[in-house]
Amino acid sequence: MRRRGMPQILRQWAARALLASMLLGSALITAMSLPYFDFETLPPFVIEKLPLRFESLWLGALRIHVAAAALGFPLCLLLMTRASQRRANWHRWLGRLAAVLVLLALLPSGVVLAFDAKGGRIVTAGFLLSAAIVAGAMIVGVRAARRRDLILHARAMRYVVGQMSVAVVSRALIVGLDAASIDPSVAYVAALWAPVLASAVVVEWFSRRPNFGHPNRVQLVERIRRELSPLVLVVRVRAFFRPITGDGR
Repeated sequence: MRRRGMPQILRQWAARALLASMLLGSALITAMSLPYFDFETLPPFVIEKLPLRFESLWLGALRIHVAAAALGFPLCLLLMTRASQRRANWHRWLGRLAAVLVLLALLPSGVVLAFDAKGGRIVTAGFLLSAAIVAGAMIVGVRAARRRDLILHARAMRYVVGQMSVAVVSRALIVGLDAASIDPSVAYVAALWAPVLASAVVVEWFSRRPNFGHPNRVQLVERIRRELSPLVLVVRVRAFFRPITGDGR
């Protein structure tokens, strides 16, 4: 019994550690990005980009992207926790807010920024691929939630969070590669494409595991879906009020 429980405990602690590291990384990136909202002075990162063809558009997109990421990523991480998932109403409304932030603010602004990304077209392609995965997964996840297909919804949301985590992992890789004196042009490409592809592969691998997150996950989710079915509730209410006959059964 103890041997069976230990792997599950380790997975839970690993998930918590990953969640905490992503939250910390997101907070650090947000803190480092605060100078972007100083309308009086341009930060060095922006000065490096000058001259820009559409400077006002680019600066507006940068601020929208930073603000949307600062709110959207922690919100998506919160929605992945069991505490959130056990509170259906809160989970539903917070999920809608996250979807609006991602689809209407984070992704459009990110696409604008991608075309002036450091590293040239290959980095631009990486950003656009990541944005396409997030957009597709978010739409699939929202539609699955509306159909009460909780398994597909959870899988799609893991893709969203996986790609949003690229920002944190990529920053860490850039710091590490810079410390190793790797050519910046090579480091920037590797630091983007490696987490984009790795996160997609890892999410797909875990999603295909039958016991991911719970020893009877499929049965558990199907049971929850049945319990939430309005038809089942009506049948149970009618059965409760059905008069007892003859033999008392």
